[in-house]
Amino acid sequence: MSAQHMLIEYAFNNNGEISKCELITLDSIAIWKEYSESTIASLPPPFCVKNYNENVVYLNEGLFNQLFYIKDSLHSMKWELTNQKNVILNEQCFSAKTNFRGRSYTAFYAPSIASSDGPWKFGGLPGLILAVQSDDNIFQYSAVKIISNFMGKLEKPDINKHKYINWMEYIKTFTATIDNYVKLVRSNGTLEDGSKAKLKITAPEIIYPKAQTGDGIEF
Repeated sequence: MSAQHMLIEYAFNNNGEISKCELITLDSIAIWKEYSESTIASLPPPFCVKNYNENVVYLNEGLFNQLFYIKDSLHSMKWELTNQKNVILNEQCFSAKTNFRGRSYTAFYAPSIASSDGPWKFGGLPGLILAVQSDDNIFQYSAVKIISNFMGKLEKPDINKHKYINWMEYIKTFTATIDNYVKLVRSNGTLEDGSKAKLKITAPEIIYPKAQTGDGIEF
């Protein structure tokens, strides 16, 4: 099956919330789109564009009411191939495991589909990834449909109109944004005297463990 000009529909289970996603693979790029009701209406729609020639991914991430534009390495996860097999959408798939930025994942890829891509940032395996699940069962991507010769209308995000920060800069910005939010809530009188609050951010990548693991930040 040709890997060019394909559209793959995925169901994305984000901690119990299901949303529809699409991966469109072209000659030199892949476009990942997520259609989620939880997207903040005041922010531009999220995008994730993988550039094969540059070996990078361009994306935006929302945190509170802010949007950050990030330039990250393409398919930077390291995989260990395993012996488990599964059939997904009539394709024979093989499993692989990785620990990617704080979470362990198991993926199933189809060698018969000559693409090293997959949902969201995932990729780098000898076949298209049709399913990925975190070992803690919080995140799961499952392919539900493959259109091998996609001829529909394609809307490419205009990635050139934004200024991007690299991954290390985003870690610092992400951490500082959460810390500043906690300080603001503590200082603006939102909390009653003697009361405490908790904040936990759930995301596939654990960037700030204090705010993303256990019960999160108590303040």
